[in-house]
Amino acid sequence: MTRTRFALINAIVVAFAMGSAVPVAAQHLPAATATRAQQAADQRADKSGRLTAPRRSPVERFLQWYDDNGARMQWRGLYFTGGSLPTGAGFGYGIGIRQQAMNAAVIDPEQPNRIDGEVIAARTTLGYQRLAARLDLRNVAAWPLDVTVGWEDYKLTQEDFYGRGINTTAEGRTNYRVDGSEYSAGVSWRPMRGVTIGGGGAYLAPIMRAGTDSRYATTQSRFTEQQAPGLSGLPSFVRGGAFAALDWRDSDTHPRRGGTYQATYSQYVGVDDATYDFSRLDVSAQQIVPLGGRYRRIELRGAATLTNAGDGADVPFIYQPTLGGVSTVRGFSEARFRDRNAMFARAEYQWEAWWALDVALFADAGHVAADRSALNLRDLEVAYGLGFRLHSDDRFLARLDLAYGREGFMPILGFTYGF
Repeated sequence: MTRTRFALINAIVVAFAMGSAVPVAAQHLPAATATRAQQAADQRADKSGRLTAPRRSPVERFLQWYDDNGARMQWRGLYFTGGSLPTGAGFGYGIGIRQQAMNAAVIDPEQPNRIDGEVIAARTTLGYQRLAARLDLRNVAAWPLDVTVGWEDYKLTQEDFYGRGINTTAEGRTNYRVDGSEYSAGVSWRPMRGVTIGGGGAYLAPIMRAGTDSRYATTQSRFTEQQAPGLSGLPSFVRGGAFAALDWRDSDTHPRRGGTYQATYSQYVGVDDATYDFSRLDVSAQQIVPLGGRYRRIELRGAATLTNAGDGADVPFIYQPTLGGVSTVRGFSEARFRDRNAMFARAEYQWEAWWALDVALFADAGHVAADRSALNLRDLEVAYGLGFRLHSDDRFLARLDLAYGREGFMPILGFTYGF
């Protein structure tokens, strides 16, 4: 016991001597060295006392605010809108009124018999115009069933037409105008998460006129009725159809994984005139493949539209599928190619260069043909380029695509997710 106590006392004395060695040595440092050491220690102590959490930049603070408040960026249901008019329609300006859950104090996605309504009025600098109203009855009788009725009146003043087929030239550009109105009703059923099945009908009343773009000839002055069916005039149509869709993306505004697939069949019947009766089948698929996380991914999309006219009838050229523009083959102007059948595919490699900016390398290819058998992978029109996508954590804000095709370079600016 005595030997143990002696060892303990000896250890305490050694530890005390080691602890007091530094101050003792410091007392023998030169005055200048001691002063500099003390100043450095004081600066470290002062800096540690002033440390604060990293501050976000103004852009980061705005995007965070937009995430938190974007859904409420309206005053009593009023909001500004461009009217969802076609690309190339010019700068759009308009106003909308949207009211959700008009029969309830709280907006609940699962509320039975919930009523949503929307009215918009918009115009562009090139004279395009759209007036529209829509009413949705959601979760009818507490079932996953929605009923929609709608109306719209539109004026599309400078729509482009280059002729039909894949071999048309840019020098053949003309323009036409189509005014009209539509009345529609539809129903959709959601039997399970991500799956929607539905159908509906519409009354269409298109009116063909000469285009207002003085830079190009009118379509009526360059093409005949045989080259552009329906150019001299069209009857009103009744359209009926059905669709089925599967969507398992993680977001519909800025998805980073998942896919969406849809098929729609439509039948157009002329009112008291069978000259332009036809059917149309649209199929599309989109797949997003993450590469090791949310920062890199590949997005793939393919679509095809097939039409079939009745005996002795033809498909009106304004209802024929088109290629070109932001939603199909970038690098070509909107509706650059047109015919009774079309297909296209797109691929993008995207990576997150900054938390609010994605950069993309892309390639698009497509083909149009009068007959389905003529659609092939040999005579494709191809475009490729570089894209930038600005977004917040949850919302897509804007996109800029710098695309190049055989007819030259084309920048495309958009404000909705549109891959």
